[in-house]
Amino acid sequence: MVTVNHFINGAFFGIEEATSDIYDPSSGKKIGEVLNGSSSDLNLATQAAHEAFSGWSKTGLAYRANLLLACRQALLEQKDYFVGICTLEAGKTCADSSAEFDKAMEGIAYAASVSSWFRTPSTQNISAGIDVADVRFPIGVIAAVSPFNFPVLIPVIQAAMAIATGNTVVVKPSEKVPTAFTNIAAVMQEAGLPPGVLNVVNGGRSLVEAMMEHPDIAGLSFVGSSVVAKQLKMKGVENEKRVQAFGSGKNHMVVLPDADLDMAADAAVSAAYGASGQRCMAISVLVAVGDIGDELSAKIIERIPKINIGATSDANVQLGPVISEESHRRICALVKEAAKRGADVSVDGTMYDSGGWFIGATLIDHVRPGMTIYDQEVFGPVLCIVRSPCFEDAMSIIAGHPLGNGASIFTSNGGAARKYAEEVQVGMVGINVPIPVPPWSHSFGGWKTSAYSDSKLTGPESLNFYSRVKAITTRWPDPKQSKVDLGFVRHS
Repeated sequence: MVTVNHFINGAFFGIEEATSDIYDPSSGKKIGEVLNGSSSDLNLATQAAHEAFSGWSKTGLAYRANLLLACRQALLEQKDYFVGICTLEAGKTCADSSAEFDKAMEGIAYAASVSSWFRTPSTQNISAGIDVADVRFPIGVIAAVSPFNFPVLIPVIQAAMAIATGNTVVVKPSEKVPTAFTNIAAVMQEAGLPPGVLNVVNGGRSLVEAMMEHPDIAGLSFVGSSVVAKQLKMKGVENEKRVQAFGSGKNHMVVLPDADLDMAADAAVSAAYGASGQRCMAISVLVAVGDIGDELSAKIIERIPKINIGATSDANVQLGPVISEESHRRICALVKEAAKRGADVSVDGTMYDSGGWFIGATLIDHVRPGMTIYDQEVFGPVLCIVRSPCFEDAMSIIAGHPLGNGASIFTSNGGAARKYAEEVQVGMVGINVPIPVPPWSHSFGGWKTSAYSDSKLTGPESLNFYSRVKAITTRWPDPKQSKVDLGFVRHS
């Protein structure tokens, strides 16, 4: 049985210490173990990153870009291996694992292009003989904590952006899916990344807490739940660390009466049940406006039996298991409680039984704000339908939810779409697009309690996390004109 070690200073590292079990969600069987890193392990990794930073931060943008592209090519040559690991450990379908890997490779290419958007303003002769330039500098050692649902994509973009901007990194992947990124770090090392620039320490929550206390860690990038995100942001202020913390999502899809209902039903099924609903951008609430609720619900119910559910080792499977037995129990309990609260469980996927942690596509109608199934992030293949009499009421429903990751609207009315896009209180909006995840060149990140961050995960806004700006004012005066001047600084 495989034991996943740490990767520190260019080599796999592990000693006799506590471990956590790794499972195959499709069977519920144990398939390996992962080390639970201690503060000593974190110290070694951080020391390696700290020592590597002095040299790495002084390398050129083009040099870092070329190395990242070399790493990308080396990873592409092992795509089948990493897709297989994601399918096994995360319970993702083959198609989903492959798409995630491809998206991650796009992310590395995007990070390698940073020189084209790393520019800062400069002003020549702002005052007679005086030039001023804003200059970006890397912040130091960055800790990156990634979630189970994207074992390749999220840690890759966190690490690639940190590396491209001259920082060094210590990554903690989810202990549920540690194998992929630990081995990605090794491949990047073999492709030419200097030792200490990218390190991996495996473990659980105590390791994240130790990261927040470590004096040599300058910043932390986190993707996970809003509860933890808020705690980390507050801890960052206390410990004077830069923190970007992205949390939970409860994404609404509003369907207006003028929308094409077949298109809306296709989009809802795809966005709610893809990846078993385990995406922070999954649509979990459909707001049916006007009198379209019954027809739209019927169209969704008609599509659900066509979804192929099963073990993800089968390439034809479209819906796999949820990540753990704990998640399975929690989701089933939420569905059961919704029924007790008066919601209509139109399609109950919790009855699916195949030996693994499977929940079939579930549709719950007549859900209301205040029900737990509505208020909480479910993170499973469950779609709730909320009935709303009008556009304004639908907007107020979304505004009343504390989470604000993304939202979409399906309509043929351009005026309604524009009003929605401008007024809805979320970070990412889709117009006839169910999952409005922007390309790498634009900003990914939510509003309200979905993000405790002043920066974004991707796009030019992400540079506000990975770098800090220094204003440099330059003057080369004639010494003969030098004199004492105690007045206020003037740029004239």
